[in-house]
Amino acid sequence: MDIRNVQKTGDMFYVYLPTNWCREHKIGPKSKIALGQTGDGGLSISPQLTEKKPKDIELNIHEENQDVIHKLVVACYINPTKSFKINLGKEMDFTKLLNQKRLISLESVELDKKEITCESTINVADPDSLLKTMVKKIKNLIIVMQKNYNSELIGRYEDEIDRSKILIDKSIITSLTFEKLSKLKTIELYYITLISKDLERMVDHLIKLPKNEITFFNSILDVIDCLQNIVENPNKLDYKNAIEFVKKIQKIEKPETKDLKAYDKLRIWISLDNVSDIVMDWAITEEVERK
Repeated sequence: MDIRNVQKTGDMFYVYLPTNWCREHKIGPKSKIALGQTGDGGLSISPQLTEKKPKDIELNIHEENQDVIHKLVVACYINPTKSFKINLGKEMDFTKLLNQKRLISLESVELDKKEITCESTINVADPDSLLKTMVKKIKNLIIVMQKNYNSELIGRYEDEIDRSKILIDKSIITSLTFEKLSKLKTIELYYITLISKDLERMVDHLIKLPKNEITFFNSILDVIDCLQNIVENPNKLDYKNAIEFVKKIQKIEKPETKDLKAYDKLRIWISLDNVSDIVMDWAITEEVERK
């Protein structure tokens, strides 16, 4: 292994490339090289420019199952495609497909008789920022449910939270597929996607509760406040913060399944408990990294 000193000019950090390596690959003053990030957070340097670009895909299916088609559309959307087209073989009733809640969150997806198209999927970055936005929207949703229980506004917040989850998935898949340089490590992308998944599940059950559940809403808001502090300051996450978060959830008595309302409350509790497991895992990962 060749050990080299890191040097700095202004805000720029740099190291010199090995002379023999440059000669071998004919690297000169105007040459370009490729930088990639490895799974353990390291950098790889290549003399070959092999930049990946989003591609156009076209799929042909003979399927009438709405759930199958819905899952296929979402998968095409969150993957780093430039555009996609799904040929169905025969006309279908798109009004039923449009009732799928995740589908209404997909921009630029067009449904027309025998085909589903998306000409230009959006590019997203910074899944950590998307997670912060998602937590803020959940907090606002709970406040609306506490104060005036505006059904239209609650539905709007749910759509935005679903969209945040989809964009987080898209951002993380794009980062891993193209191995692009990111301020986040692979393990951080892993924790972010797990948290967002359980938060979306929690909201699906939260919006089913009636407006008289003020005490329960207050307890959930207390947990979300604590989570917001964690996701907005991940560099300060340690096992002590994680323990406090776990205790916040433990203050909520685990509901017993007696009716549909109790079932929704139980599912909310389980989702938050899963998030506490992830936060604790993340905190210990950070502790190990600091050693």
